Amino acid sequence: MRIEKVTATAFSYVFDKTALSFGVGKNVKRDLVLVKVVAEDGTTGYGESHHAMAPTAIAEIVNYSLAPLLVGMDCLDREGVYDRIYRSQIQTHGTGTAAVIAASGIDIALFDLAGKLLKQPVCALLGGKWRETEAYAGGLSLGFQPLESLEQEVKRYVDKGYKGIKLRVGQDTRIDAERVGHIRRVFGDGLKIAVDAATRYSILDVQAVARYCEKYNVWWLEEPFTPDNIEGYKAMRRYTSTPLAAGENHFTKQAFRELLRERAIDIVQADCTKAGGITEVKKIADMAAAYHVMVAPHTSQSVLSAAANLHLLASIPNGLVHEADLAPVNPFRDRLATNPIELVGSNMRPPTGFGLGLEIDESALEKLDGVAGPCYLPPPAN
Repeated sequence: MRIEKVTATAFSYVFDKTALSFGVGKNVKRDLVLVKVVAEDGTTGYGESHHAMAPTAIAEIVNYSLAPLLVGMDCLDREGVYDRIYRSQIQTHGTGTAAVIAASGIDIALFDLAGKLLKQPVCALLGGKWRETEAYAGGLSLGFQPLESLEQEVKRYVDKGYKGIKLRVGQDTRIDAERVGHIRRVFGDGLKIAVDAATRYSILDVQAVARYCEKYNVWWLEEPFTPDNIEGYKAMRRYTSTPLAAGENHFTKQAFRELLRERAIDIVQADCTKAGGITEVKKIADMAAAYHVMVAPHTSQSVLSAAANLHLLASIPNGLVHEADLAPVNPFRDRLATNPIELVGSNMRPPTGFGLGLEIDESALEKLDGVAGPCYLPPPAN
């Protein structure tokens, strides 16, 4: 079966008010780059490319740089598709990271398409089986806020059944320690508390961050430094036994090879919509397993990303936990599929149909035309 058509479309939901404020800025819209791959018999696979703070640009890369390379190729030749994109657009004279992100959505759509054609779920195509995975309250939630409102938000998630949460840190080490300490005291040692600094710490913060992570038994410390600062991660390891996590801003298995070889992290957070698709992230997960490193994928914008991650986690032995997006408003999570993914106890499961198992309703995207530019307004300049 040949590929007949590859398309990508950017969609945006613009907020009337700021949805969340944390280190990277104020959230002003949610973006989705929806990728579709159509086979010659009309079967359609759906995927998601991360918006990369430039959703319309990512869609253009899919439509004008990658799609012409792929029409006519075998729908099941995912390795061949990735290799052709890599050789034409990534390794030389290409668009680099943006092409990897664009290719990610194509790969996810090809998995969805293959599952539909072969009448198998994606987890089975990966060598796994349909199974549940523990989920934690993450995504765009638990941003910078006063202690009282933060406590109320955490309580809502705990009441729903979540046994783990992720707090936003990176504002100021003193304020960060105060927030983490407050939630630990209120909810006790039974709640798993991860913290995400979104790359906002510097080497001067290492000792202060290590102290509060140790004191409050932090589950993991996520992205304390920029992706290129491997020496910072190694310095942090010298001061704390708290597991270090990173990977949502690393792309391709080559970048993760360096992280793993340097023993810089304990938890890999590769994103299927950013790092090269399910195909590439499965290789990253297998490479991590060789170093006895766990995998907790970063979840992106929509139900497509969530489904891809759950299928991946159902197929690897070193899967740790699924990140549930609990942003207060996200139509791409709640309305894009007529069978949204739900929490069962403290677990989530992949949809049970063929491919990703999602019943996509494209009418939910009407009037959500893509808006160019970033989804965050940066913090004011000093």
